[in-house]
Amino acid sequence: MCIRDSYMRLFSKKKNAEMSDRILLGNTEFVFDSKLGFYVGELIVWERKTKILLEIKSIEGNIGDIVFEKINWINAHRELIIQSFLEENDDYIDTVNEMIEDGALEVDGKISEDEFVKALFVNNVTVFVNGIETGFYIDLDAEPDYFMGHLACMEIDCQYRIEAGRLNG
Repeated sequence: MCIRDSYMRLFSKKKNAEMSDRILLGNTEFVFDSKLGFYVGELIVWERKTKILLEIKSIEGNIGDIVFEKINWINAHRELIIQSFLEENDDYIDTVNEMIEDGALEVDGKISEDEFVKALFVNNVTVFVNGIETGFYIDLDAEPDYFMGHLACMEIDCQYRIEAGRLNG
């Protein structure tokens, strides 16, 4: 079972009664979305404006410091995150090339690992704020759409251990 599924079952879609509908982290406002059950804002991840979702389970520690630590880690460890995806999905580029050959994926031609890596970006980040136990996951996407409408979930625990989850979306 992936971390994402565990978190989704553990955390209700209700916000902490002590929290406002809006929180300001640095210069970024996060607004509580009752349909999602998360605070939603945008920060720069891998040089792109990216949706950030926050599940605030505990207000232990400075929420802004915790969130920015995670985002800074993602920005500083792009290669490690991508390498972790490739190691756990070592046949993915071959699969994409087969889909291109079969006509299931329409792009200009077969791709190399370098082309695949350059196409990747972070679609969104979900941070489960819980003091020192804060974990998060990121959803990788690609342009061109090598995931064919799906996202590749990368789960990172509070000790920065990375696990490639499944494709979702």
